[in-house]
Amino acid sequence: MRSPDELSTSQKLGVVEELAASGVVSVAFFGGEPLMATDFCHVAAKVKEEGMHLAVATNGTLISHDMAKKLKALGTDYVEISLDFADAEAEEHDRFRGVCGAFERTMQGIKNCVAEGTYTCIATTVTKLNVHRVPSIIELARRLNVKRFIAFSFIPTGRGTDTVELDLTAEQREELLRQLFIQSHTSGIEVLGTAPQYARVSLECSGDASVAPTHFCLGEASWDLKVLADFIGGCGAGRLCCALQPNGDVSPCVFMPNLKLGNLREEGFMDIWHNNRTLIELRDRSSLHCNCGKCEYVIVTV
Repeated sequence: MRSPDELSTSQKLGVVEELAASGVVSVAFFGGEPLMATDFCHVAAKVKEEGMHLAVATNGTLISHDMAKKLKALGTDYVEISLDFADAEAEEHDRFRGVCGAFERTMQGIKNCVAEGTYTCIATTVTKLNVHRVPSIIELARRLNVKRFIAFSFIPTGRGTDTVELDLTAEQREELLRQLFIQSHTSGIEVLGTAPQYARVSLECSGDASVAPTHFCLGEASWDLKVLADFIGGCGAGRLCCALQPNGDVSPCVFMPNLKLGNLREEGFMDIWHNNRTLIELRDRSSLHCNCGKCEYVIVTV
């Protein structure tokens, strides 16, 4: 069901044209659940028509055989499907998602995408509930012939504010990132993490490593870690990416939906991107304070 202030389909198509004209190279559909939108295929087709990379982040429960074929026919470059537990803990996944049978439907969605030959990733939001299951999920991804596993940091926004206590401790996160680095060299599939600290951990583990510049960039475009660190300086919000809400609001990323930078009904995308004070401050690494400001990796000389 379309919300009252949501952009119309024609307005969305106009936004896609504006993004392409602005030099945007990749558009990723997030949610909620993007496949619930009745005009998803129409707008996604426009993204490809404009020559941009098309990525979809979904819970996978709506990816039937037919939908998997549609995604392939659209030219979808990347499908990222959320899975919180391995197959031995299907009930825990359903409990965490709040929907009975979600695990089986998600698993089928993954298999359907792989069968169509679409570049498929399993994404896990890591909390205290499943941090010890990450190796099992990576092994499951390998068995399913998924191309990539990515560990998302738990960001307590939206309904997540009610479960802040599930976030990892600093020690747990450090150990997780080190395990991800090891798995990236031993599991046989790509293994990434969204935590800004991952580049630093990778540099500490091996000074001659490479990772993708964003989690929506495919593996063949890996960058040297020192170049990556110098380019985005950690989080890519406001540097590599920003988020567009259904009503046209622009925010720094999907995890800051309430931080409104402007609205595309009222301002041009490039005006917001280049001139918004919040985005300018996010790009300024010299303004970092406390531990972040003192970190030896805050500015990397290549």
